Amino acid sequence: MYSIEQLAVERGGRTIVSGIDLSIEPGWALQIHGANGSGKTTLLSALAGLLPLARGRVCWRGDDVRRAPRQFRSELAYVGHANGVSDDLTVLENIRFAALLGTADAPGGNDGSNDPASHEDKVLEQTGLHALRHTRLSRLSQGQRRRVALARLMLGRKPLWLLDEPGDALDASATDWFTACVDTHLRAGGIVALTTHRPLESGAARTRHLYLERSGACLK
Repeated sequence: MYSIEQLAVERGGRTIVSGIDLSIEPGWALQIHGANGSGKTTLLSALAGLLPLARGRVCWRGDDVRRAPRQFRSELAYVGHANGVSDDLTVLENIRFAALLGTADAPGGNDGSNDPASHEDKVLEQTGLHALRHTRLSRLSQGQRRRVALARLMLGRKPLWLLDEPGDALDASATDWFTACVDTHLRAGGIVALTTHRPLESGAARTRHLYLERSGACLK
């Protein structure tokens, strides 16, 4: 379980968000909504352990993530607003570099296949990137680069996904693919928390919504 207890985050001496108190069970998603400047990205960064908390705590599997950061990070997949990919590498090189860093599995590691490249090929086909696998990212569109970042996410076996506006720059078909991947992850018992300026379609019974407003945070 992933829980947030009386969380408050400050930046530059100003309180950005406060009083966040919720828990997310396996198989559930949290969508964080709010206008530009409402603190969505700041909150997500704090939930990922990238920003200090002014008050409260974030717990993963019952442990404060500040006390057990290594365990938390080993089970966390984070995709920020920036894609975190290298324009100097090809699509395939970016994916394999992520595997070396431990942010994604080595090819074939997720489906039990004896073919070391089968899972890699499957994900690249699903994302529409297979024909571009030897292309440097500097030659790709923003939407294609975003798909590379999300492909690395799919190749991992991390139970907790924290995603900042994952649908940005995705076209309709890529959005449908990503939504299906989120649903598959939730059905397997994973947890997703994401920021979004437009609701992501997923199983309504498995999704909670947090709205960041000037008057405070509202959980539905």
